[in-house]
Amino acid sequence: DLFSNYGKTLSVKVMTDPAGKSKGFGFVSFEKHEEASKAVEEMNGKDINGKIVFVGRAQKKVERQAELKRRFEQLKQERISRYQGVNLYIKNLDDTIDDDKLRKEFSPFGSITSAKVMLEDGRSKGFGFVCFSSPE
Repeated sequence: DLFSNYGKTLSVKVMTDPAGKSKGFGFVSFEKHEEASKAVEEMNGKDINGKIVFVGRAQKKVERQAELKRRFEQLKQERISRYQGVNLYIKNLDDTIDDDKLRKEFSPFGSITSAKVMLEDGRSKGFGFVCFSSPE
């Protein structure tokens, strides 16, 4: 038992398929929280029989879903704030303005990551976007 070095285990269960073959994960329950924490700390990322293992606290489905939602919201906010104030909408453009001319017109105001005139059937729709590398 790989985990007995960390304290008294109450149960050890390797999950198997109907044929009895390991599914590649399992659960270990310790008598004390501190023992479980030490096992996580020392066993996570360890090479066991040529495989790097993940060892972490088992979470209830509700906890996992809440964590995933929190991470998703955080990434969404980071994406929003990254483009806040750096992406400009330009309208009422003359038909002669293309991506290069749009970039040239706005380049005195800062470093541009993209400049795009929206087209339909190869003709300008009269608006576009200029994205700067920073809000300044």
